[in-house]
Amino acid sequence: MTLPVSPASISLQQVNVELGRSSTAIISLGEADVRFLANKLSGAISLADLYGKTYSVAVFTPDGGTLGSSVTLTGYGSGGDDAFVTIDCSVSAIWTWTRTGSTDAYASVSSGGSSTSITFTLPNFGFTALSSTFSVQGNGNGTIRNWTVQLYNTGFS
Repeated sequence: MTLPVSPASISLQQVNVELGRSSTAIISLGEADVRFLANKLSGAISLADLYGKTYSVAVFTPDGGTLGSSVTLTGYGSGGDDAFVTIDCSVSAIWTWTRTGSTDAYASVSSGGSSTSITFTLPNFGFTALSSTFSVQGNGNGTIRNWTVQLYNTGFS
């Protein structure tokens, strides 16, 4: 179901149903699921931000692990090529991550930022082997997945 587009005809009960809840469930405009639906991750929010919205279940590619576990993704670079890993999401997700290892590695989305995909890259600067590891969490419409992204670069071979 898609929420109404007319300002006079939308209610929090309809928002609950769109989110897959009972129409009488407790709801707040400021809660995470409602903000994801409205695509308003911060700041003031109103029912007008929900006009015509449809709640989509997030699908991550490749899929990550759930609470307490992660899926390891590995990217290799050699012969002058950068090491990289990309994770896609069918909806805009909030990405949080931390990095250990080479500080030359970077992500295409800052930690806490949102996008439908994120790419982690370890540049190849020459003859020095480098490695970096990211602990990553993606949150798309309340669906949370976890990854460990390992990047290795052997330098020029």
